[in-house]
Amino acid sequence: MIPSDPPATDPREPPRASRREAALIAASVTACVALAVAYAFHPDRAGAPGMLAPLGALYAVLAAVTALWLRRRGELRAALRPLSGDLARGALVAAVLYGMAMAVQLALAPRGSPREAWLLRLYLHLGDPLADARVFTGAIVFVVAALEELVWRGLVMRALEGPFGQVTAWLLSSALFAAAHLPTLFLLGDPLAGPNPLLVAAGFGCSIVWGRVVHRTGRLPPALFAHAFFSWAIVSFPIWRP
Repeated sequence: MIPSDPPATDPREPPRASRREAALIAASVTACVALAVAYAFHPDRAGAPGMLAPLGALYAVLAAVTALWLRRRGELRAALRPLSGDLARGALVAAVLYGMAMAVQLALAPRGSPREAWLLRLYLHLGDPLADARVFTGAIVFVVAALEELVWRGLVMRALEGPFGQVTAWLLSSALFAAAHLPTLFLLGDPLAGPNPLLVAAGFGCSIVWGRVVHRTGRLPPALFAHAFFSWAIVSFPIWRP
């Protein structure tokens, strides 16, 4: 009797995504999100109550796809398993990022600088910072940000880890998250200050941090809370005020 060869992979570990599957997932998510971002941040929808609705609807669908993908791989429970301290850890990371955002704003777009218009256009697009509706907007942003994290770290980054490895997938998924916000370069741009790089730069920098949190903990909840709290704080407690 000829002995069978040992399995090529550990059966206890989820199967690695193929290069084709990873590319399809990453490209599809990036393209769909870029289209939704372009719609949400079009000047015609500035200040509109439902401007984030299409983006939220898209992420709800993508989050469901992510959950099914993780379940099929046997990773859903482990990836979303909550532990005590997740909320506090996420809030701490969000607070650090918020402080860094304030420091970058002071250095990049100080009061009186033409580049201050970048922040002005971003916040005015979200609505009057002093309006009562900003509370509702902040709540929507919190939910959308949590779904974003589930999709980009739970689906895109994990899929890319199969063919490219952990580090490359971490950097590539962060770059793709930033690329999905490229429409805001022009939609939120200013005639004097030029194209608006804020969401693109913040998307890449923050994704590096959130991806690292996922790698350190091996789970998604701490990064979900960090992303959601940071986005909520940026909207509810603007780093720029008139």
